[in-house]
Amino acid sequence: MKRFLERIGFRRMDEMEMEISLKSLRWSSLYSGCALAALTIYEKISTGKIGWAWFILVTQYLVFWIAHFILTRRMSGGGDEE
Repeated sequence: MKRFLERIGFRRMDEMEMEISLKSLRWSSLYSGCALAALTIYEKISTGKIGWAWFILVTQYLVFWIAHFILTRRMSGGGDEE
């Protein structure tokens, strides 16, 4: 599988590409969070109900924090330090 991915143009990122990707991901996550929050507020005001946007917003950040916790524990060897 690794050889196949390399053959079609995939490769490991260097430090600069990784930094750019992480900053882009941070900005896109902020945008989607703000858009979902605005949609949730609009739905709550206009219909009085909380729709799918709220569920997606909550689960998006829930997945983020669970992954953050697991990866932090794995990288630090089980300790509490970051």
